[in-house]
Order: sequence, then structure tokens, then C-alpha cells
Amino acid sequence: MKKRRRTPREKKELSLDRDCRNTVAESPWGARAAIARRKRWVNQSYRKAVHQELSALSGGEPADAETVESAVAATLRHGWRKQADVPLRRALGLRRSRLVRDEAPQD
Repeated sequence: MKKRRRTPREKKELSLDRDCRNTVAESPWGARAAIARRKRWVNQSYRKAVHQELSALSGGEPADAETVESAVAATLRHGWRKQADVPLRRALGLRRSRLVRDEAPQD
């Protein structure tokens, strides 16, 4: 079964739908660094909170295992998720609308 050849217009339409862009106010390279930094911050803050809980429990007398486990389980992580990238067609539309907005006369 032979694949059908696509016209340049069809290829462009597929590219606009499939390719994605980062629309957060960062360059792609800065976004990669920021994602790693945020993940690192979430894990570090969780480890710090657990350490503080454990040091508070081990103040004077030794704590039993159930108390320690429940205290650690009750410690919450900070929530953070990467924003999904936007299809290229939508990203270009957002850029176009920003350009129009910025070029509008200021009264």
C-alpha cells in the first residue's frame, strides 16, 4: 500500500497542528532550566518539612514508629506542574493578537 503524497498546504496544516510551542514568558532554554529548578525546589522543601517534623518529634524522649510514620505521611508537598505546550497554530494566533494589541494607538 503506497502512501499518498501530501501537498505543501497539507504539510503546513499538519505542522501547525502537531508542532507545539512554550507560551510561558520564557525562552525554550530558560524553560528547561526553570522546570528543573521548580522540581528541585518542590523536593527540597518537602525534605526540609519532613526533617523539621522528625526533629520536633525527637526532642526529648524517643518517639514510637507509628507516630513518626503518621507525622511524615501528614507532611504535604508543594504542588507544581509544567504547563502544557500549545499547538503552533494557537501560539501564532496569540502572538498575532499581542502584536495587534501593542500596535493599537494609545489614547
